Amino acid sequence: MGKKNRAKAKAKRFGEGSAKPIVSASTYGVGSSYASGSVFATGNAFGGSAVPDPARGTNARGERELLVVDGYNVIHADTRYERLIFDRSDDPYSRDVYDAARTALIADVAAFAQGRYEPVIVFDGAGNVNPDRPNLPQAGVRIEFSPTGISADTIIQRLCSDAREHGRACSVVTSDGTIQATVMGKGVTRISARMFVGEVKQVDADVAEAEAAPDIKLTLGSRLSGDALSKLAALRDNLRG
Repeated sequence: MGKKNRAKAKAKRFGEGSAKPIVSASTYGVGSSYASGSVFATGNAFGGSAVPDPARGTNARGERELLVVDGYNVIHADTRYERLIFDRSDDPYSRDVYDAARTALIADVAAFAQGRYEPVIVFDGAGNVNPDRPNLPQAGVRIEFSPTGISADTIIQRLCSDAREHGRACSVVTSDGTIQATVMGKGVTRISARMFVGEVKQVDADVAEAEAAPDIKLTLGSRLSGDALSKLAALRDNLRG
């Protein structure tokens, strides 16, 4: 597939106006089970007027679309990250088996967001060396570790509910069925872990192709055949005569 066709395909999947909710708001309501403190919140299947879908991209307040990434779900979805688990090449004494995999994912999310999204990666704090890690941004990506006793799913649900309640579009990168069932609705779109990794790999391939291409100066002469160049030369000679 050529670069233009790949770009069109990506725009079709992720571009403005193209994103479609996987589960309709009439099924699960505008907020999740954690939104507004009640399953009977305004805009759900049981009453109240529906809240309009937020526009994709940047809203009227200048807030970019939120990109929420289910960190460990994506890491375990592909060998791109899974092979880095237990990789302690950067710090052989570290007891954190996920450090290299998380670093790779953060770099990929930063590249994927490219100024269009405000990215946040949520990691489940359970099982980490330090479950109460500081949520420090890295490479322009907001990082959230769920605190002790709270799952990453709950944090993701909260982020999506907050975005919807503030009229902000939101995309969630996950293949977790529970999250899909509880957060999909008005203004929330799912990008599967597999689709996300596929896009990241395609970016890698495009970069490699660009770096391998020879530095060719595309002048008019370099794009014309020898016969065409001869005819142009003859035309110039006639004009001069």
